[in-house]
Amino acid sequence: MKSKVIVINNIKLMIILFLTIIFISFLIFNSNDEDIDNLQSNVIINNIKIKNNATSNTVETVTNIEKEINEEDILIEANGDMVIGKLEIPKIDLVTYILPETNKETLNKSVTKLCGPKVNGVGNLCITGHNYHKDNMFGNLKDVEINDKIYLTDNKKNKVEYGVYDIYKVYPEEVECLSQDTKGEREVTLITCTTGAVKRLIVKAREIYD
Repeated sequence: MKSKVIVINNIKLMIILFLTIIFISFLIFNSNDEDIDNLQSNVIINNIKIKNNATSNTVETVTNIEKEINEEDILIEANGDMVIGKLEIPKIDLVTYILPETNKETLNKSVTKLCGPKVNGVGNLCITGHNYHKDNMFGNLKDVEINDKIYLTDNKKNKVEYGVYDIYKVYPEEVECLSQDTKGEREVTLITCTTGAVKRLIVKAREIYD
């Protein structure tokens, strides 16, 4: 009888030990789950913080861009784009708006500012454009001649008359035409590609005084 009791007691102890192990494992598993959840929560919170910081930086960047735009007096909107002014060349029936910066996207839309002062500012405003035969591009710029008139209108509706005084062609690496040494005069330089894009056609004009 004693041996049976001992066997029964041993079985009970094994069962209790087994249940204890299961219980402890359950606690550990849950604890790990909580840690994982906390870790995921922290990651989510950190991501939110990063996104908020990125948004803040983006807002600051946009604000800075807006300040630059205001400094450049870009107030005119044409065809959904902000522009810095209007260019007119009666000789070739060209009336087009000037976009504020030069890149592949803007050049496919209109003529663009390459460098220089704001429209009708003192210095050499360099305007570039494709020689496409579109109403707002430089396809017919080759037909401009010395003494032809060019008109620039800024965002304050100030319209200044310029007279063409030089026309020539250069290779792309020749950038003397971009010089800002105008001796205090207001000038404009128009730039486009020649046929085959081997050279650049340069048309230079300066303000005409009454």
